[in-house]
Amino acid sequence: MSKNNVGSNMLLFTTFFGQNKTFKLMPVTDDCPYMEVIYDPSVQMLVALSKDKKQNYEMLPKLDEDGNYIQAKKPKTNGKPMKEERRLLEVPTEYYLIERAEQEAFIERFAINAADFDYKTHLDFDPTPSNIIQNQDAKVILDEKGNPISAV
Repeated sequence: MSKNNVGSNMLLFTTFFGQNKTFKLMPVTDDCPYMEVIYDPSVQMLVALSKDKKQNYEMLPKLDEDGNYIQAKKPKTNGKPMKEERRLLEVPTEYYLIERAEQEAFIERFAINAADFDYKTHLDFDPTPSNIIQNQDAKVILDEKGNPISAV
């Protein structure tokens, strides 16, 4: 069996994901199997987008002939105010790494600058305090849009 030399072909850099500072990895060689890797600090998950494609159904907004969203006549259960249609799309295969040890092993294997980049501060991010707004009168914890997420 031959040994497969996978790795050392991505570059770590700082970016944002939503409201949180985080990091991404971008490929620096053509033989890299991933098109992008991003760490989502709000759920503490490393997401790798493969260059491999798959067919997947997605819900997309319906548009009129001018390219504007077509409004739904009544509220939808998913909260979106526009009509949607299901379409078969070609999308990248996604891999979700949820274990910290596996995330660190992935980064160490693929990032050429892992020794010089302080990615562990992003892995230690606590997502709960800064993303919650508390409504003192209602005694309910609200998310950033004002929707209740749990009772106090």
